[in-house]
Amino acid sequence: MQVIPAIDLRGGKCVRLTQGDYARETVFAGDPVDTARRWVAEGAERLHVVDLDGARDGVRANAAIVASIIRSVSVPVQVGGGIRTLADAAALLAAGADRVIFGTAVIETPAVVKDTVARFGAERVIVSIDTRDQVVGTRGWTKSSGELASDVALRLAAQAGVRRFMCTDISRDGTLSHPNFTAAASIIRTVRYPIVIAGGVAAIEDLVELGRLGAEAAVTGLAIYTGALDLGRAIRQLKAAKA
Repeated sequence: MQVIPAIDLRGGKCVRLTQGDYARETVFAGDPVDTARRWVAEGAERLHVVDLDGARDGVRANAAIVASIIRSVSVPVQVGGGIRTLADAAALLAAGADRVIFGTAVIETPAVVKDTVARFGAERVIVSIDTRDQVVGTRGWTKSSGELASDVALRLAAQAGVRRFMCTDISRDGTLSHPNFTAAASIIRTVRYPIVIAGGVAAIEDLVELGRLGAEAAVTGLAIYTGALDLGRAIRQLKAAKA
């Protein structure tokens, strides 16, 4: 299972939100590009970059920094936040993003997701399903869609050809309270396509358990920024266990 460091951007800075609440923000010192290089130096084989301003407002306010991160590292970068149109997705992929992540568009304009898959292939697209009590949130997690995660995932797989999903338990995100293993197991079992899990990762034991459940990868943020989880050690341990 792959461990993917998160770089969340707001106002040009690297931040973490608690439970997706924009009023509960922690700003971490350092340039986001330097942070990206640090995680790669520690062994990260992929980065997860999100424009939080874009996710909430629909305008990619941190596009220049995202482009700089992509140019500055040698590993694939998957990017989300404010991707609402095919043109948005195309621009990011042309800038070097390996995959684009759709969130709000999945609910509000699913045709955009379908068109992106059709044009660029399913391997270049991730559908982000972020939930509170299994209900999908949108607009940077500030709105509720009223739809269940499994229903959304199965619909996008059948109607848009999506073949990879990222699932975040909003209530656990930025809390170090451990992932929602029950919800993770359910979505992995139900959808049967590659699933990336995020939210609550606090220790290497969490990563081991997610791997046992069948997750393709786990995104970690607060744990590696606070030092609760040693990224390099976690990557080495998981690789050793796989070998």
